[in-house]
Amino acid sequence: MGVVLVFLVALVATIAGATLFLVRRERARRRWAGETEGLSVEQHRTAQAARMRSTYTSVAVHNGHGLYTDDLHEYHH
Repeated sequence: MGVVLVFLVALVATIAGATLFLVRRERARRRWAGETEGLSVEQHRTAQAARMRSTYTSVAVHNGHGLYTDDLHEYHH
């Protein structure tokens, strides 16, 4: 019975600790939300990655020429 009780207490402590960590991390993230330049860069890179995934499917890469030279220049800066 004692082992089960210790296990439950440890489980609850782990869940509470993880919740506290995530809440603090989210608050810290909101505090820095005023930095729109970083957010803008992140959104731009995410959009680039999405375009590349849709343009260069596995079939297109294996049956074609791979990346176009314009894309190589654009994405390696």
